Amino acid sequence: MESWGVNILTSRVIRLLPLVVLAFVSPALLAQAEQTIEEIRVVGNRRIPESTVLYYIQSQENTVYREDLIRRDYRNILNTNFFEDASLKTTQGEIGIIVIFEVQERPLIRAIEYEGLSSFKESDVLEGFRDMRVGLSVDSPFDPSRLPKARRAIKVLLDQGGKPLGRVEVATERITSSSIRILFKIDEGPKVRIGHIGFEGNTLISNDELLDSLELNKVRSPITIFKGTDKYIEEKLEYDLQVNMLEAYRGRGYIFAKVGDPDVKIVEAPRGWLLGFRKTEQQYYITIPIEEGEQYRYGSFEVEGIENLNSDLVKASYNIVSGDVVNYVALKEANEQLRTAYSTSGYLDVTVIPKVEPDQENKTIDITLQVEEGKQYLVHRIMFAGNTKTRDKVLRREFFLEEQTRFNGSLLDVSILRLNQLGFFDAIEEKDYEVIKRPDLGEVDVQITVKERTQQSIGLTGGVSGISGSFFGINYQSNNFRGLGQRIDVSLLTGTRTSNYMFSFTEPYFRDSKMTLGLSVFNQRYRFDTFTAFFGLVSPSENVPLFTRTSTGFTLRTSYPVWRWSRVGMSYTLSNIGISDIDPLFSDFALNQLSGFSPGGGSNDELIRSQITPSFVYNTKNRLYGATEGSQLNLQMPLSGGPLGGSFNIIRPIIGYQKFFPDRWLSGGRHSFAFRAQFSHIIPSGKLPGGEPMSVPFFERIFLGGEFNLRGFDIRSVSPWAFTSTAQLDPSGRPIIDPRTGLPSISVSLIPVGGDTSLLLTGEYRIPLLGPLFLTGFVDVGTSTVLKEDNLVLFGPGTFIDLVEGANNVLRASTGAEISFLMPVINQPFRVIFAYNPLILDTEVVIGGVRIPLVEPRSNVKFTVGYSF
Repeated sequence: MESWGVNILTSRVIRLLPLVVLAFVSPALLAQAEQTIEEIRVVGNRRIPESTVLYYIQSQENTVYREDLIRRDYRNILNTNFFEDASLKTTQGEIGIIVIFEVQERPLIRAIEYEGLSSFKESDVLEGFRDMRVGLSVDSPFDPSRLPKARRAIKVLLDQGGKPLGRVEVATERITSSSIRILFKIDEGPKVRIGHIGFEGNTLISNDELLDSLELNKVRSPITIFKGTDKYIEEKLEYDLQVNMLEAYRGRGYIFAKVGDPDVKIVEAPRGWLLGFRKTEQQYYITIPIEEGEQYRYGSFEVEGIENLNSDLVKASYNIVSGDVVNYVALKEANEQLRTAYSTSGYLDVTVIPKVEPDQENKTIDITLQVEEGKQYLVHRIMFAGNTKTRDKVLRREFFLEEQTRFNGSLLDVSILRLNQLGFFDAIEEKDYEVIKRPDLGEVDVQITVKERTQQSIGLTGGVSGISGSFFGINYQSNNFRGLGQRIDVSLLTGTRTSNYMFSFTEPYFRDSKMTLGLSVFNQRYRFDTFTAFFGLVSPSENVPLFTRTSTGFTLRTSYPVWRWSRVGMSYTLSNIGISDIDPLFSDFALNQLSGFSPGGGSNDELIRSQITPSFVYNTKNRLYGATEGSQLNLQMPLSGGPLGGSFNIIRPIIGYQKFFPDRWLSGGRHSFAFRAQFSHIIPSGKLPGGEPMSVPFFERIFLGGEFNLRGFDIRSVSPWAFTSTAQLDPSGRPIIDPRTGLPSISVSLIPVGGDTSLLLTGEYRIPLLGPLFLTGFVDVGTSTVLKEDNLVLFGPGTFIDLVEGANNVLRASTGAEISFLMPVINQPFRVIFAYNPLILDTEVVIGGVRIPLVEPRSNVKFTVGYSF
């Protein structure tokens, strides 16, 4: 009983113990636990408003004071990175607790300086800061934790710029109590370029072939200096090895070839002897280990999952035969071609999953391609962006892909190419258009973003060029007038050799049809000079103005498309032609010919050209000017005279072909090749009013030479030469009588007569250097020749023409380089041409017992404005 009583008493004491403890607790503590926050103060802030700090504080005035919440507010303030330091204080107020957050703001960065930075611009550093998200900029709060990241960003810039031995240090300096200056001390160190790339373990493919397979990493050479491929960057080398070099093995059946970790060292090595292109003193020596493995051949090959294409044709398109060496590269290309084929039918989600089963013993591979076709898509909308001036209908009429039809990837490519051919926009590349899929609806939206070029320009031109001489002019051009695609050209140009007053208008889609209609009105003057004519008779440094031709008239033209890339056209030209200022050395020949064409037989009489020109053009060039891909075939058949009337009857067939393609071997597609072939022939027809057979007038014959064909030769200097015996005529066309004989005076001359046939072949290698600056290597080969001497007709008794045998049908060649700069106002390049002529006219003739050399120059330097082709 006593034990039970004690237990009851103990139990009651335990229950009463909390009440007893509560009774003895400090009244002050109980009072604080129940107090409210009287005020929240922020002190020490200068730039940052108090309201901004209070935004991060969850505690509120006139609410119950909570220690845990106040501590959280303190941590929030520290985490803002606005402040270098902060402290928390509390004090008793009149009616509650006053909470004080005392902050110390970070100093502002007033200046960031880069000492020793010489090979890079400050903008390059800032771009590196942005890429690595350093967060360091002027007028931002200083956070010392960002400095190591900034140092790394500058070091990465040095490494990628070919200066891996560079060092970066950073120091800070207080300007005032609230501002700071950051100084990066940079020792760039020497340039280091790739001096050697070697391979270990390769027995099947030579070192040279493996070096050629590397596209992004090359040993320093004159070419790599401009391309920048002699700089070592680890990620770039890794990509080059795993993608480009291993393809050399996988294309030969070594599908399990592997590349080990390259051994990269910086050593001092010989620099070479070629001044200006020598290797650096410090060089990267790279050794690449290779495990070639075994060669595998095809075993079985199957394609599964084909439902909407002919499975047999698909399988045959891979061209895989059992027993042949595995070509992984060709297999990958065939997979891409299969996806392209599906895209023409609207299947955009096609996946090709190869199932590969190697037979290690027999060294064969069984391949099964599992094709998942996915959904077929329709075109929902075609949208254009960036065409602020060009109207949508101008772009849509070039599009073969249409809304609410099945998507066709091939038609999209064709449509983009047609937009590029307009010349209204900067080149539209793959990154500029997007196919937005809507799988739930089975539809796609096509979004094309364009960047408009200047649609119109008014410019003053002037200077000196090979063709125009000294010239000055004003021109207006709009290739997209009113945003409707219409073209207007107005030119008012006058010069020592040429003048050109011209107005031209072209409507590409007349009354919204597919027909193009255009009109040109012109008044032109051209002085025909020959620079190297009459070799022994005048100074080689002087040009001889043979005659001046004026033309006034109009041209009406039209064309119509017959296929995606082809157009047929027809033009009609009516013009009055005047010949004047004939040089005395050329006058006898010229006046004699004019006597057969002009009614009065004099140089002041006007001739009439009435000409139609049927034409055919096939054009797949990717740009109107400066093309890098595609081709163009141009066929023309100008027909003058006959039932059209006019002073002479001439048929002049012209065939021109151009081909452009990127250089994927030396430059990886950055540079391009351009080729041109052009053939022209002149055929006279009918008879002259006097009954004589029709001749080709001298001002219609073919002379080559100049900046747009044989660049190393002067304008119109490439021509056959002939002796002419003609009756001397006065300016009115009447014979001059020799007083000694009473007969017409006969003049014997050596003159360039021009050809009736020309052939021109041109090859160019175009290298974009920087922005609008280009370097172009070229080779021009061609000639102007007389095939039918019967077409060289002189009129009257005692006249004859005798071709100089060694000066007819002589092939010329010119090679060299030109530097061009695309001028923004007129969108035409200014070209400086440096040419060497390996094939020239080099012969001599005898006149009156005197030997006269006919020798063309071996070199030439010229400049002009305009594209070569």
